[in-house]
Order: sequence, then structure tokens, then C-alpha cells
Amino acid sequence: MAEVKFSPQALQAYESLERAGAVDLLDAIDDAADILEADPGDRRARRRSFGDGRWGITVKDADDDWLLVWQLDDDDPETVRVRYLGPDPFA
Repeated sequence: MAEVKFSPQALQAYESLERAGAVDLLDAIDDAADILEADPGDRRARRRSFGDGRWGITVKDADDDWLLVWQLDDDDPETVRVRYLGPDPFA
């Protein structure tokens, strides 16, 4: 089981969603984090490759598509680092 850690920027984005009351989008992000915790190798976590070991998960609610970009930590392969959380620029 992996540990998911958010970069400061990604954590700030998550907290802004909490303050805005974006419950559906937060639920989708939490579901993505659960997948990463259970198995970062899961195909649902690796549908979008950004090269250099970075992967993306699209998270959606009724109105928005967001992107969670993550990678395994170089020093600790049991740690997943969320590098970006925000609007999906490719949607």
C-alpha cells in the first residue's frame, strides 16, 4: 500500500476546493487518491502518461474536468507524489 503526498501547490488547490464546497470534485479526487494508495500500477492510474514517470488521472464532476498528475518518489517507491492538481488544460 502506497502513501499519497500532495505537493504544496496541489494541496493548496485541494484546500481551495474544500473552501468552495466542491463536494463532487473532492469526492472524485479522493477516489483517485484511493486508487493510488491501493496500487499505483493500476491501469486506472496510468491512462495518461506525461513522460519521465509522471502519470495523470482525470477527475470530473458535473461541470469541470480536473487533472491529478503524480509520480512515484525516487527515494521511496512506496510514496506517490501528487505534483499537480488543477483544471485539465487538455480537456
